Amino acid sequence: MAPVDDAAVQSQIDPEKVLTFPQGIPGFETYTRFRLFHKEENDLGAYWLESCDAPTVTFTLVDPTVFGLNYELHLDEEEEEILGTSDPRELAVLMMLSKREREDGWPDALNANITGPIVVNPKARTGLQKVIVRSKLHVSIVEGQRP
Repeated sequence: MAPVDDAAVQSQIDPEKVLTFPQGIPGFETYTRFRLFHKEENDLGAYWLESCDAPTVTFTLVDPTVFGLNYELHLDEEEEEILGTSDPRELAVLMMLSKREREDGWPDALNANITGPIVVNPKARTGLQKVIVRSKLHVSIVEGQRP
């Protein structure tokens, strides 16, 4: 496989479609510019959050309401400043998925990080990962909604 030409990749990224995560994502703090995209043909309603600076750094995200989960997040002043709003109606909340490969013969498992939702302000093109302390986690399952 040929190496990726980072300069060529950078020249193809539309600056109007870049989301800035000023603090990065925990564990990936050096990456602050991402693009969020969706493929119409996928069944899960999944989105991908891909680093503009290292395209191999990609996260799979889903709308938690598809799985009957609703978040009621409290943002502190610093988070509101990063997101450019205190109005929750201006924000999108997405849940990060990870794949856990099993060695016991069972199918691989998809895990949802419910304590670390991705919060994005599409208008301001900014985002962050909100780390929720378990004692403050309140997840509600909406009746009548099933995946």
